[in-house]
Amino acid sequence: MLELKTHQDIDQLVWSCISESTNPLDFLDYIRHVRNRFAQQEQAFESAERYQGQTDAPRMFGQAVSALTELAGQGDGNAMFHLGRWYRLGYGVGVDSDRGVDWYRQGAHAGSTACMVNLGRFLAPTDREAAIAWWQCASELGDKSAHCFWADFDKARYEWHLELGGQSTDAFAQYCWAYHLHKHAQTPEEKLRHLPLLRVSAERGESMACVYLGQMHRGGWDGCDKDEETAMQWFHMGARLGNETACAAYGRHMLMDSDAELGRRYLKRGAALGDAYAQLMLGYHLVWSGKTPEQQAQGVDWMRQSALQGHTPAMSKLADVLRMGKGVAQDNAQALYWMQKGADKGNPDCQTSLGTAYMHGEIVETDHEKSHNLYHLASLQGDMWGTYLLGLTHENGDGTEQSPEKAFACFLEAAKQGMTQAIYKVGMAYLWGEGVAADIPAGARWLRMAATEGHGLSQAYLGMMFVYGHGVEENTERAMYWLRQSAAQDNTLGLRELGFLLDAGKGVPRNREEAMHLLAKAASLGDDKAQQWIDTNCPDKPDWLKALRQTSLEDDARK
Repeated sequence: MLELKTHQDIDQLVWSCISESTNPLDFLDYIRHVRNRFAQQEQAFESAERYQGQTDAPRMFGQAVSALTELAGQGDGNAMFHLGRWYRLGYGVGVDSDRGVDWYRQGAHAGSTACMVNLGRFLAPTDREAAIAWWQCASELGDKSAHCFWADFDKARYEWHLELGGQSTDAFAQYCWAYHLHKHAQTPEEKLRHLPLLRVSAERGESMACVYLGQMHRGGWDGCDKDEETAMQWFHMGARLGNETACAAYGRHMLMDSDAELGRRYLKRGAALGDAYAQLMLGYHLVWSGKTPEQQAQGVDWMRQSALQGHTPAMSKLADVLRMGKGVAQDNAQALYWMQKGADKGNPDCQTSLGTAYMHGEIVETDHEKSHNLYHLASLQGDMWGTYLLGLTHENGDGTEQSPEKAFACFLEAAKQGMTQAIYKVGMAYLWGEGVAADIPAGARWLRMAATEGHGLSQAYLGMMFVYGHGVEENTERAMYWLRQSAAQDNTLGLRELGFLLDAGKGVPRNREEAMHLLAKAASLGDDKAQQWIDTNCPDKPDWLKALRQTSLEDDARK
C-alpha cells in the first residue's frame, strides 16, 4: 500500500530540487509553497537575495513539478493537492486554473480531504450543493477545517460551523473561529478571553494570526496593552512563516526605529513576495536614502511595482519622484499619468497634487475650477491638506466664488485636525473678522497654538500683539520672546518688527546696531518697509550691509 507523503515530506522534496538553483524565482515560489509551515524559509530568503536579478538563470522548480506529478501518478493525494495549488497560483508553472482544479478533483476522489476542501471552495460560487457535499465528505473523514469555508454558504448555522472548525487542530480554522469571537466580543475582558486561541493558531503556523496579534499589540487595541516588543515578536514569527504582510510590518519597524539594515532586508523580502506596501516603503527609502544613483533607481522601480499593483499611495509618491527627477530622469508626462490615475482611484494625495498642478499650470494647462474640484474631493475624504487648500480657493475665489465664510469653515476644520497653517489662518480670521465675527482674544489663542508649533508668522503676529497690548495684556518680555523666535526662522515680519522694537527702545534697551542687522536681513529677504528704513537710516551703508544687499540681488538674478 502506498505510504502517503506528508506536507513536510513534500517540502523537503521541493527543497532538494531547487536548493542548487541560482534563479531567485525558484526560492520565492518555495517560500510561497511552504507558507504557514516552518521549513527552510530563511535559507530560501537568503538565496533569493543572493541571486537577485538573475531571473534569466535556468529554473529548477520544474523538477519539483515532475517529482510531484510522478507521486500523484502513484496515487499520492497530498502531491495532487500541492500540484492543484501550484497550477492555480502559478508556483513554478504558468497559472492554469482548470488544470489546478482537475488535480483537486483527482485528489478528492483519491481521498485527500485537503483536495475536497479546496475543490469545494472552487465550486461554491457556481455549484453550492456540490461544494457542500465535498465539505461534508471531508468533515466525515475527520477534517473539520472544511466547516470554516462551509460557514459562508450556510448563514443560518454560521457560528456553529466556525466553532466546529475551531475545535480542529487546523491552524487556519482555529484562526477563523478566534477572529470571529474576538471581533464580536463586547467588552475588553471578553476580548482578552479569546486571545489564547489566537495565540495557539499563530504558534501552530497561521501567519495571519501572527499579523493580527502584532497589529493589536502595536496599536494597543481590542483588549491588548500597547506593547511594541511583543508586536514585533509576532510580526517576526509571521515573517519567518513567509507572510509578506508580516515582513513589511517588521521591516518598517526595524528601518524606522532600530536597525536600518535589517529593516531593508525584511522590506525587501515582503516586496519580493509582492506586498505593495513593502514595495512602496522599500522604494521610498532607497530613493531618499540610497547612497548611489543605482540604489535610487532601484527605489523608483520598487515604487513603480507597487503602483502597478494599484496601491494608490505609491502612485502619489511615484508621481513626486518622477516630477522631481529623483532617482530617475524627470518625466512630467509620467508624473501626470500617475497623479491622474491615483486621483481617479480616490487617493487624496494625488487629488491635491493634481489640483496644485492645475492651480499653477506646472505640468498641465492651468484650470482653477478643476483644481478647486480636486481639493473638494480630497476634503470630502477628511484629508486636512485638501481641506486647507479648498479653503484657499474659497478665500481667493480660485475656480469658485470668493467666500470668506466657506474659507473660514475649511480652515477651522483643518485646524481641528492639528494643521499648523490652518490654525494660523483661523487666528488671523478672528483678528480681522474675515468669514467670522471679529474676536481678537480668540485670534490670540489660535495664534499662540500655531506659534507654539513653530509657525513663524504666528510668532511674529503674536509678538506684535504683546507689543501693543492688542487682544492680550501688553508684555514686552513676551513680545521679545515671540519676535525672536520668529526672527530665528528668518521670517521677514518677525525680523522687521523685532528690529523696529529695538530701534525704538519701546520697553527694552535701545540697540540700533542689532536693529540695523535685523532690518537689513528683512530687507534682503524682500521686505519693503525694512528696505525703506535702511534707505532712510543708513545712507552710508557699511561694507557688511552692501555685501548683504549684493548677495540678495544675485539671488534674485538666479531666480
